[in-house]
Amino acid sequence: MKKLRDVYQQIQPNQLTVNQEVTEENRYGQGSDRLPWFWRLNNGGDLQEDPWMDEFYRVNWLKAKARWERWEEELNLVQHEMGWTVGWFRHKIGEWEKRNQEAAKLGHQAYAQRQVLL
Repeated sequence: MKKLRDVYQQIQPNQLTVNQEVTEENRYGQGSDRLPWFWRLNNGGDLQEDPWMDEFYRVNWLKAKARWERWEEELNLVQHEMGWTVGWFRHKIGEWEKRNQEAAKLGHQAYAQRQVLL
């Protein structure tokens, strides 16, 4: 049988903070979150089923899964946005090359050539 001092640990101040998933849904560093020991404790013993703790773990798992899916979506969007940005700059190169060819004055040609190189 476990002794109480083996089961219950000293509660640290950092374990008493408000869960920031509620206040800052998309905050940096969520992947390293770990539940404090008192949330992982099975109050009824290791062998007994605890529906409340099962539900708690299920909700925690679903939050982690939703967070993972948000990050996958964000990664997908950023990759597409990067492609769109590169495409936009290539389009602008074409526009400035055309302006360079159509420019009558040397100053205009120089400026258009400089814009192409950006």
